[in-house]
This record gives sequence, structure tokens and C-alpha cells, in this order.
Amino acid sequence: MASRIDFIGMTVFAGILLTGCASDNQKVWTTKTESSLAAAASDPSLRVGEQLPVPGTTQDLGELKQAAVELLKQAAESTNPLLRANAIEALQATPEHLPPIVRRGLGDENRAVRFVSAMTVGKLKMQDEVSLLEPLLLDESQSVQAAAMYGLKRCGRQVDLTPLSAMLMSDNPEVKGNAAFVLGEIGEPTAIRLLRHAAGIGLARTEPSRRKVVELQLAEAMVKLGEQKELEVIRAALFAPEEQGEFTALACQMCGELGDRGALPNLLDLAMRTGTREQSPEVRMAATSAIAQLEPTKAPLPVPAAHVGSTRFELRAQAAHTIAEVAAGRGAPNSATLPYLSRLLNDANPLVQVAAAGGMLRVHA
Repeated sequence: MASRIDFIGMTVFAGILLTGCASDNQKVWTTKTESSLAAAASDPSLRVGEQLPVPGTTQDLGELKQAAVELLKQAAESTNPLLRANAIEALQATPEHLPPIVRRGLGDENRAVRFVSAMTVGKLKMQDEVSLLEPLLLDESQSVQAAAMYGLKRCGRQVDLTPLSAMLMSDNPEVKGNAAFVLGEIGEPTAIRLLRHAAGIGLARTEPSRRKVVELQLAEAMVKLGEQKELEVIRAALFAPEEQGEFTALACQMCGELGDRGALPNLLDLAMRTGTREQSPEVRMAATSAIAQLEPTKAPLPVPAAHVGSTRFELRAQAAHTIAEVAAGRGAPNSATLPYLSRLLNDANPLVQVAAAGGMLRVHA
């Protein structure tokens, strides 16, 4: 599960497959609509010590993993909330390092960081931290309230989930989208009726592109709860016009996470086609990442590898994530993938470094 918060005023396109997104204190992030990356574009790179080795021995692999952990610990203390949120989510692969970082994150001034921290408590069932979620039920952010409900429920605590119904009917796309996401993650099938009803209510003053993102989130939540016919809503977005590539990339991500093997032929086409019908790098990498989750041997590694040296840091970050998905899907780190991640751990941009570090830990998990 990748925790998501759906934040206003961001496009889906750039950096969609990072494990977090940035904002200032007025705008918050989402892992589905996360393109507010420029906020950290000029942040200094994180320290990784001496130049890391190109993986070749077991000792080298151990050094790379340790470097990834230390880098993420630095990012968790960054002044940039994007880096803090990404670091917390990436460290889920090594739970032993998380307790003090999550405790700090639950009280963070940025609601995105609080959201990720609360979702992490629930995902990992962090019983020693669960009592800290109680105050977040009264958080000023309804998204954070929803995450706290999820965390408490996952940890076996009694919690009133009825406020999620009102959130689903909200005119605020952030709140509506996150309520849908949390209900899908909780896994309560009786929520399907509420989700279906919410699809036709609210957001009248929201721009069409934002409404479309929320519609996809509602469909995704219903699929998680057993309503398989809603997959057609997500599959349809794979054929969005070129100028709406953000929806295509989003649908790719959802198909991968939902295990939708029926979409595999279309995902392969999106990733592999060339010439005048070639998709954008963002869409091709989103499709490749989804393929890696569905049928790893068919995931085309050259697609993300082509962007490891890109002049655009957001493409390098997405390449790191995608390469890690390919490696993890194939069951083991190898000489075809780890040199790329090692290189990106040394990147000049901290967002790229965090993406590579998170990828390194997922490969080792």
C-alpha cells in the first residue's frame, strides 16, 4: 500500500511514481497527483559518504542498503516536507528504523507528513505508537483524521468510522479522494454503496481534471472492496488523449497496484510503442512499473534506464522507482538494476536520492 493524500492544485504528470509529494503548508501532497516537485529542486543533495560501490559482492550490497537507510534518516529530518514524507514511506521497508521518525512525523507541522505517518502506523500495525493517533482524530485536516481512523482500525482499536461517510460527500477533492482511499484500504465491503453514491455528489465547482482524478480514486476503492466491474472505469483512462496523459499514468499505477492482468496488453503497448504514437516518458515508465507488478519478466528495463541520466530530476526519480519495481518483481537484485540505483543514490538532487534509496530497500526487502 502506498499512502496517498489528494492535494489541490497539482497535476498528475511529473513524478507520479515517487513515494510521496511535496507542498508548502498551504498545498499538500499526494502519491497520485504529486507533481509539486520544484519545491525541492534546489535543495542540496543528501550525504552518502564516499562514492558508493557498483554492486558486485555481498558486502557491496550491504553497504548500499546501509547507505540508503542513512540517507532516508537524513531526509526524514529535512526542512522540506516533501522529503520528510517520502522518507517515512520509504523506510516502511525497514520498520526497525521507523518508531522515532514516525512519532516525530505524527506531530509534524505539515499535514502531508502527519498523514503518511498515521498511515504508516496502520500499515505496519505499530502498536507502541497507536495511542498517538487518538489526538489526530481532531486534527485540523480531515485527511489526517481519516488516516488516524485507518491506523486505529488496523491496530485493532475501537474507532468510529462514520465521519468517513461525510468526507465522501465533501466538495473538497482532497478530502473526498482520501476518504475513498482509506475506505478501500480498510477493506470494508459494505462501503461500496457509499462509494458509488459519492461518485455522483459534490465537486460541482472543481475543475474537470480534478474531478476525474477523484472518480478514478473512487473506482479504485470499489475494486479493492470487491466491485470488479469498476476496473473498466480505470482501464478506460488508459486510452485518455495524449494531452491528458496524467490520467493514463494514473490508471497505469492503479492497474499495477490492483493486480489487473486484464490490462497487461494495453500496458505493454503503452510502454513499448515507438514512433509517432510513442507515449511520454512519464506514461511509459508508469506502464513499465505496472507491468513489473503484474508480469515482471515482461517489464522493459530499457524504458526507465533511458532516463537515469536525464537532465530532468523528476524523470530520474521516476526512473529510480521504476527500476526498483522491475528488480523487486523479478525477485532479487541483480547486475542489470543495482548499478543504476547505486548511481542515483549519488544524484545531485535529494528527491532522486530518496527515490533511489526507497527503491534500494524495496529490492532488499
